[in-house]
Amino acid sequence: MFIPHAAPCSEVMKFAGGRMPQQSTDKKCVNEGAWLGRTYSAEFTMPRDNVVARLEEAFPGTGTGDCGPICLVRYEEERRSTGQASVLELDVRYEGQDTARVKLQAYNT
Repeated sequence: MFIPHAAPCSEVMKFAGGRMPQQSTDKKCVNEGAWLGRTYSAEFTMPRDNVVARLEEAFPGTGTGDCGPICLVRYEEERRSTGQASVLELDVRYEGQDTARVKLQAYNT
């Protein structure tokens, strides 16, 4: 049985194939565990201005997806062989006029 536990955000970002965007705060990174693959999650707050462009810069290869009102995804099966996530989802929710809360899911299928 795998129990989710805190993980260094640097470990999560490396697995996700990106980096934590500048000016990110309130960071929470978790190794979700998995039976056959790896699964990580992260949540963080960042400035709302240009949030999509800033996330696309921090996580290369992402594009608009269908995991929420503002969502970026990347599906790359070949990344699995490099030890990185084959699926990355970034769900963005606005919190007030100035900030956005981002939920990241990175896993292998």
